[in-house]
Amino acid sequence: MADDGWYEDGDTVREAARARRVAWLGMSVVTCLFGTVVLAVAALVVFFALALSVMG
Repeated sequence: MADDGWYEDGDTVREAARARRVAWLGMSVVTCLFGTVVLAVAALVVFFALALSVMG
């Protein structure tokens, strides 16, 4: 992209910092959702294991 002077150094640094914050927040949300799914699957496995042991 041509350097047309639209961004000043401060704006570029501020935009980069904002992009890092957005990326960090996005990864945090993805990690939280993944952890929730893992815990839900583990709870279902334990529930069915207990149910089968009681019935059997």
